[in-house]
Amino acid sequence: MRGGARIRASLALAWWAVEAVAAGSAAPPAALAGTQWRLVEFQSMDDRQGITRPREGALYTMWLHGDGTVTMQLNCNRATGKWSAQAGRDATSGQFEFGPLAATRALCPPPSLDESIVAQSGHVRSYLLKDGRLYLSLMADAGIYVWARNGSTSASGAVPASPENGGPRNWEATRTLNLREQPSTSARALATFRPGTVLDNLGCQRAQGRAWCDVQPLGGGPRGYVAAEYLRPAISPDGSAAVGPDDSALRAGQGRFDATGPLPCAFAEGQPMGQCEFGVARAGGGYATVVVKKPDGRTRAIFFRMGRPLGADVAESEGRRDFGATKDGDLHRIRVGPERYEIPDAVITGG
Repeated sequence: MRGGARIRASLALAWWAVEAVAAGSAAPPAALAGTQWRLVEFQSMDDRQGITRPREGALYTMWLHGDGTVTMQLNCNRATGKWSAQAGRDATSGQFEFGPLAATRALCPPPSLDESIVAQSGHVRSYLLKDGRLYLSLMADAGIYVWARNGSTSASGAVPASPENGGPRNWEATRTLNLREQPSTSARALATFRPGTVLDNLGCQRAQGRAWCDVQPLGGGPRGYVAAEYLRPAISPDGSAAVGPDDSALRAGQGRFDATGPLPCAFAEGQPMGQCEFGVARAGGGYATVVVKKPDGRTRAIFFRMGRPLGADVAESEGRRDFGATKDGDLHRIRVGPERYEIPDAVITGG
């Protein structure tokens, strides 16, 4: 029997087992909750299609959070939604379903699997864990999505991925926790974070039998280590969990903008607002760099992360120019010294 046939047979048995057991707890199986996966291939049951694998350089990752939410990086798009599972006779197989997925709709370089994954997610009906892989089977034996384990934030101690390796750009603290000087519970505590605190993901490592992540509060602050099991990917204002590196500043510097147009601006105290041309490079999840062309021909770059304006490019020759920002509805009012800019949320998110 070929490998694909063996997997199909195992999934058929898994589905039979789910049908045979009574409904259990709604809590996600511990074997799946808090895990991260990387797409390996799609096995079609149609011999004409066969096996489809992600294009080289394309990234497809899936986070199954313990609270029943799922976040996905699907090539150049991102998706969020709900997931639920019920184990059969053991935790390695059972019933699995996705709720409706909300996804961004950028045009990814072809060939891309993002649209098919979102469209077929509602047809997933069962799972099988085998040899470090997660097999998600579509109803009516239409096909199987094969995912390889890609780190975890569970207590198992697996090391979560850095943004450079497809991990989340930001974490959210799930409980009150101490920031340690070194990856050790005996190291000096530098700060205490409340639940919900958003942190930058600066990479993770394994030490003293558990996973520790190097973090810093979003927008600046002390840098140190926290235990990975008390973190989960932070959800951005657009509903996605931003993963992968932020390339918005690089693309903005190269003039590769996602959108251009006018926005209100002024350059002296008391001066009425005029109009300036801008370009924005977006990296998803509220990450963007807005470049405004000033009347003197120079430019001002304003940096957004998680939907928040956090700073601007101020040259040393300009002297001190304090940065400040307030928000009125969906409008960001930004000051860079005497300069004033008004930037709507839609510029940042593309909505």
